[in-house]
Amino acid sequence: MASILIPETDVLIVDKIGKDMSGDGMDPNISGTFATPYASGGIKSQNVAVLDLTDATHGSAVGVGAAHATTRRLFNKMKFEMTYPNAITSTVLCTVRIPAVMDSDKEAIQICVSVCNEIDKKNPRIVRIPNTMHVGDILISEAHLEEAKANPNIEILGEPEYMPFDENGNLW
Repeated sequence: MASILIPETDVLIVDKIGKDMSGDGMDPNISGTFATPYASGGIKSQNVAVLDLTDATHGSAVGVGAAHATTRRLFNKMKFEMTYPNAITSTVLCTVRIPAVMDSDKEAIQICVSVCNEIDKKNPRIVRIPNTMHVGDILISEAHLEEAKANPNIEILGEPEYMPFDENGNLW
């Protein structure tokens, strides 16, 4: 099974969730966002930002309840009639709770950093993944760089750079 090779972070950013990525919307074995305290695994993070839904999920936002913040873009794509049946059938309603809805990707990420406890707010540890199905290439903040360099299973592919937010604070 794939995994994120950084074991712990302050904030996990998941670009997109969807039923086509995982029955849970985002695989808790990757994201560490289990709906029960009796399961464990995946990356440990204080907060999770989920930025969007995949097109193939057809508005099902199952898994968004595991996030601490999301975007208005995701919220506007959410179809409750596609989202709720899975949670009701599984009796796990927490997977469809609505997290803080922010106007942009940047604001969703910022709110997750700002509400972390006991971290270096000027140099937060952040891991960004495209989704929980594809974690081979991930983005990490500079705060994780030395840890990544020390791990023989991680190949650094580029130099540090700022996230490319557009004029509206979105990544795409």
